[in-house]
Amino acid sequence: MEIRAGNHAFVGSPNYAAYSAPNYAALGAPNYAAYAAPNYAAYAAPNYAAYAAPNYAAYAAPNYAAYASPNYAAYAPAAAPAPWVGAPATGPAGGTGAGGASGSGFAGGYGPVRRFEYATSAALAPLPWALDFASGDGWPAFPVDARLNPVGFEGPLEWQTGDWDPALRFWTLPFDNRLTEWLQDLNLAAPAVMAAREFAARSEFWVADERDPPTPLHRAFEADDALFQWQSQHGAAAGVAIDAELMELIDLMRDDRARYLDELLLQSSQAVPYFVHLLGFEPAEKPWTMELMNCASAIGNLIKMQYKAHYRRVRPSMLCPGLVPPWGPPRHPAFPSGHSTVAHLTALLLLSVDGIAQRAGVFDGGNRFGVRPVFANLIAPASSFGVDQRSPLLWLAWRIAKGRERLGLHYPSDSAAGQRLAVLVWHAMLGNELIQSSIAVPTLQGVLQRAQAEWPVARPA
Repeated sequence: MEIRAGNHAFVGSPNYAAYSAPNYAALGAPNYAAYAAPNYAAYAAPNYAAYAAPNYAAYAAPNYAAYASPNYAAYAPAAAPAPWVGAPATGPAGGTGAGGASGSGFAGGYGPVRRFEYATSAALAPLPWALDFASGDGWPAFPVDARLNPVGFEGPLEWQTGDWDPALRFWTLPFDNRLTEWLQDLNLAAPAVMAAREFAARSEFWVADERDPPTPLHRAFEADDALFQWQSQHGAAAGVAIDAELMELIDLMRDDRARYLDELLLQSSQAVPYFVHLLGFEPAEKPWTMELMNCASAIGNLIKMQYKAHYRRVRPSMLCPGLVPPWGPPRHPAFPSGHSTVAHLTALLLLSVDGIAQRAGVFDGGNRFGVRPVFANLIAPASSFGVDQRSPLLWLAWRIAKGRERLGLHYPSDSAAGQRLAVLVWHAMLGNELIQSSIAVPTLQGVLQRAQAEWPVARPA
C-alpha cells in the first residue's frame, strides 16, 4: 500500500525525469502513434478556427479560453500525447481537477513533468480495459474482492503529501488567501480570476481547517453526518460504510462504464461543452455567460481543493485496485468530488440568470416555465442526492458527478459532498440565511448582471 509519504520515493524528483519527453517515446511508436490528435486542437481561444466538429476549438468569446477555465493561459495545448484517436488534446501542464490549468503553479518552477488533464501524470493516461465480466476460466474478471479495509491500519489511512501531484503540493500548506502559488499560471486580468481572488480574501468565512469554532461555511458543510460515515473515528462502522460504497462502484463498473466511456472521457477534462450544448447557444454570442461559467470553475477549484487537502480521503482504487479506472485517478484527494463541486456551482450560477432559469430551471407544480432553485430544497440530506430536482441543469450537474463514480474515481459520498459544498458556496455569495455571513464577490455580481442581459425573459401569456 503506497499511500504514506515514506513509500513514495519512486514518484519523487528526480525519478519523474523518466516520465518526461523524450522518454515518452517508449510509450509511443508505433502503437500509440495517434496519441496527439490534432482535431481537438484547442479548447481555447483565440483561434476561432472552428465551431464545427470535430474541432471544438472555439467554445469561447473573444480571447476567452473557455475550456481552460478558470484561466486563459491555455492558448495552446501541451505537447503531452492525447489519450487515443479522437480524444481531446490535453490542456497546459498542471491543473487542479476541474479542467485545464487552474493554479498548479507549474510555470513557477516545478520542472518539466508533463501532465494529463487534471493533475494526472501521463503514466496514468487512458488505457483500454475490456469490461468483460464473464466467469469460468478460473480467474475473476476483475479482482474486486481484494479490498483494503482502511480501519485495519494504525491511525487513519490518509492521502499524504507525497501522493499529491508535484505541482499541487502547495495545497497541503496553510491556506494563503493571497493565492501566491495559485496565481502563477493565470491571467490576472480575467474577471473569473478576480472573482476567485475576492472569494479567497474572505477565507475566514469558508476555509476548512482545525480552527475552533469552524468557519461558518465549514460548519454548515459538516452538518450532514451522512457524508462522513467513512471517517476513521466511526470505528468499525466506517469500514462497513466504505465497503458499501465500493460495492456501488463495482456495480457501476459492471453495468455502466463501457456505455458511458466516450462521454466521460470528454467530461473528464471539459464539462463546459455539455452546459453549452444543453442550453443550445453559441458561445461567441454570449461571452458573459461563458465568463459566468469560468467564475464557477475558478471559485469551485479554490474551495474544493482546499477542502480536499483538509479531508485527505484516499481514492477508491487505492482500496480496491480491481476498479481499474480507465485513466488516473487524479493525484489529489477524493473528498469532496471536484467535478461534482464545479458542475453544481456552474449549474447554480447559470440558474441565477432569470432567462436561463426560465428555460432550464425547476419545473414543478405544473409550471409552464422553469424557476430558480430554492436553497432549502437543495440543501437536503446526502441520502437524497440524485433525487430528481426537475431541472435540466441540475440533472446535468448530477450526471457529470455520477460519471466520476462510473469511472471508479469517486465514492458516492464524494459526489454528494461536492453538491452540498457547491450549494453552500452559491448561497454564501448570493444569500445568507444559513451561513449568516455573506461572502461578497463584487466581480461575480458584475458578470452575473451582464449575463442576465444576454438571456431575455419571455413573458408567459
